[in-house]
Amino acid sequence: MSADSFFDPDNRQLYTDLLRPPEGYRFEDAIATTYSLDLETALVIPTSIVFRDAENREEMLANPMALLEGVERMAGRLAIYCDRGRIKGTRPDAARLMALYENTITEVSAPRGGAFHPKLWCVRFRSETAGASARMRLGILSRNLTSDRSWDLSLCLDGVVGNTANPSNAPLERLLRKLPELANAATRPPAPVFLPSLLQDLQRCRWELPLGASRVLFSVNGLDRDIWPLPTGERLAIVSPFVSDDALTALRGAFPEESQCHLVARAEELDCLTPEVLERFRVQTLHELATENDGEDNEARPTVDLEALHAKAYLIERGQRLQISVGSANATTPALLPQTAKRSNIEVMASLEGPISRMGGIDSVLFSDSFSKLLADYVPSGPPVTDDIRVAERLLENFRDEIARLALVLHCREEGGLIRLTLLPASRPLPIAFPDDVTCGIRPLTHENTYGFDAISFFQGERPSLELGELALGDLTRWLGLRLRHEPTGAELHFTLGARLVGLPEGRDAAVLRAMIANAENFFRLLSLLLGTLGEGRFGTESTGEGQWVRQLGQPGTSLLEPLVRALCMGGPELEQIDRLLKRLEDPTGGASIVPSEFLELWESFAPFVKTTKNKKKKKGQTW
Repeated sequence: MSADSFFDPDNRQLYTDLLRPPEGYRFEDAIATTYSLDLETALVIPTSIVFRDAENREEMLANPMALLEGVERMAGRLAIYCDRGRIKGTRPDAARLMALYENTITEVSAPRGGAFHPKLWCVRFRSETAGASARMRLGILSRNLTSDRSWDLSLCLDGVVGNTANPSNAPLERLLRKLPELANAATRPPAPVFLPSLLQDLQRCRWELPLGASRVLFSVNGLDRDIWPLPTGERLAIVSPFVSDDALTALRGAFPEESQCHLVARAEELDCLTPEVLERFRVQTLHELATENDGEDNEARPTVDLEALHAKAYLIERGQRLQISVGSANATTPALLPQTAKRSNIEVMASLEGPISRMGGIDSVLFSDSFSKLLADYVPSGPPVTDDIRVAERLLENFRDEIARLALVLHCREEGGLIRLTLLPASRPLPIAFPDDVTCGIRPLTHENTYGFDAISFFQGERPSLELGELALGDLTRWLGLRLRHEPTGAELHFTLGARLVGLPEGRDAAVLRAMIANAENFFRLLSLLLGTLGEGRFGTESTGEGQWVRQLGQPGTSLLEPLVRALCMGGPELEQIDRLLKRLEDPTGGASIVPSEFLELWESFAPFVKTTKNKKKKKGQTW
């Protein structure tokens, strides 16, 4: 990658590219961190790993069987950590499937009261060749795990696991090791089983450096060690959507007053800065053409359709060397000044360093023609006007933060074939004082009561528990949807919290599976996906339907018979996976099976061969 391509707006990288194995390797496991998250995007991640040709988010979400197969295969091989209270709401069907994926996502909090804000992926790949070294991929991002369409940056590094420690990885290793402890102790899930071995490989991984860089350094703010040092040098350029006077003053103070320092930020943030700070920078914003696309054919218009600035980058010229630091940290006090901030964030940064003769300087790397055409000089619009709705939104955000600090337990008890749910605090809660004009509703995400059950008295400590209705076993999930509303203005805030399930009945996962598959057509579609590794199925393939499949059964070209025979001959895990699927689809009440009898008759010919492989060691990561 050339130096100037790093900030080239036409140099795009798909989120799913981070998870695509190198040639001759397979995905093994991964840990990710994000500030905010939406469950639908989280569902797309395992699907994109299993089906490498799947890149379109909406296409994946439209195929529930592909989502189901991705979630089932990747359960136990992914761990995602996000800031508690920052999971967005979702559709009931996606929430139902999240029951099979819920242990993958852990909500955590920064220990010093700020935001858990790092955006990082650490991915491990195993070689298909016995004895070959594992490879790893590191993504340091400004992007959250959401469908947001902002201007973001990512640094993707590939590396090989060696035999000796790489000291520069120590900050990353300490951050990942700390993650499980950042969850509330009362509801904390167990750490990922693969975490110790992944950390061992991370310690010994050496990265292939891009951009002519000679070294890379990693920093983590908010954990009292390894903080990103405020840069010094002769020239500075800052790209940060959010800014504050104190942080910019600290950054600018390390550079000579006569040097020109650049700042690119959001206009509404710049409006909040003091004139004394602004006059010490050359200040620019994204041009309106960079965030608008009206479909007109205009040669001057960038070929993009993204929205607001969300990238974070700091470029420093120091002598004959250039430093490019990218990651999650905005130029704000909680992000960059953890020693002095009342509330400090957890942030992660990566800094590439190298000679200007190889990497280029600030002018060529950042302010190239391709990026400069997206910028416009900042024109102040005056202090922002705070209207009633914005005041109400901030009020609701404060209540969200208070609720998110609570650890919640969801008790389950069976009553007449349904599961009755009762919400309790996991520890003694601090009462939250809601004003009379704020309402709060809470519900299981799959519950039909989308308005939610009134939770004001519960969160105010006036009631010890809250009844949340009844659900079928297949709809049971630990995710709770919350709705805060300011009645006078109509402002609303929707978010999702996880609770610890207590008394979870046996067979919940199998019930979710039966509810998702529901009919014979979906069953055959899922079989096609299970057998897709043999060349007969791929993402997006439509089922031919039960009747068509039955008519083709035993004929040349049938969609499942030939792959079943091929699976038997190749000795892979597919037959064992199908056998387990059939057992999970059995109705414990003795009701009619969704699996057609014709297939069960065919399966009798293959079942004996499955039994002969039961004692073989199960492949790591398989969950069927």
